[in-house]
Amino acid sequence: MRNKRYYEDDSLERGIAGIILLYGLYLFGLYFTNRANFWRMLIYGLLVVIGIAATIFYWVRYKENKKRKRFDSLLKEIQKAGQEEFINNFINRFGLEGRKGKGWTFRNHVFDWDRINDLEKDLSKKIENIHTDKNNRDIFAILKYYIQEKEEKLTLESIKKEPQKFASLTGTEFEKLIYRLATAMSYSTEWIGKSGDQGGDLIANKNGDRTLIQTKCYRDWSTGNGAVQQVVAAMKFYDCNKAVVITTSYFTPAAITLAKANKVDLISKEKLQKMLLDYLGESWS
Repeated sequence: MRNKRYYEDDSLERGIAGIILLYGLYLFGLYFTNRANFWRMLIYGLLVVIGIAATIFYWVRYKENKKRKRFDSLLKEIQKAGQEEFINNFINRFGLEGRKGKGWTFRNHVFDWDRINDLEKDLSKKIENIHTDKNNRDIFAILKYYIQEKEEKLTLESIKKEPQKFASLTGTEFEKLIYRLATAMSYSTEWIGKSGDQGGDLIANKNGDRTLIQTKCYRDWSTGNGAVQQVVAAMKFYDCNKAVVITTSYFTPAAITLAKANKVDLISKEKLQKMLLDYLGESWS
């Protein structure tokens, strides 16, 4: 995936088309005004056109190769500086925050311009060769690359139609499944679940709300009020105003009562199965 092109250039096609059009108009006029020279100029002209087209072809390819090599070098700098996770978190956090027509757009992501400027400013401090001048900003190519990489991965993981079992998942794999589900539901999603997390696995951002998600991948036992207590306690830590607990089992009466008292949404196995089928087209049992 690292070899994908994000600098598209149609200069070759436009250049050749322009030359052919102008030359065709010239020959058209010559055919009616000087028939004797028409065939001679046709041959000479074709040779010139071929020469110009070849020059344009190799010049455009040279520029594309130069841009590609520079961009590959820039990606290596980003990786070396440990900024890939930072960029992906930026995409997940702010990718659905902007409004179309008033922000920078790529695929299903829209970013406020101020956010773009903030990211560019921060990266330019950590990466030496990033271009920030007005007409040649690397930040757009960088975001396109990582968004494209994310969306292609999401597409491939989302087209699995065969029945799958929750019991086959580890806790981390279940978190990834919920990440895909939240993204498919148009949430800008951060994956925070890792060793030492403060009671949350994911943060889903949408319409100004930050929802903390706690996942519980259980096989043979119910989900108790401990999961609700954890997510309630972690809301302030993660600066979230909503919370939800998602499980592959069912919730105890105590958990349901506590969730209602704290306005925490609960998604049990049955509801989760329907959501996965509706939004990802996947059947889980």
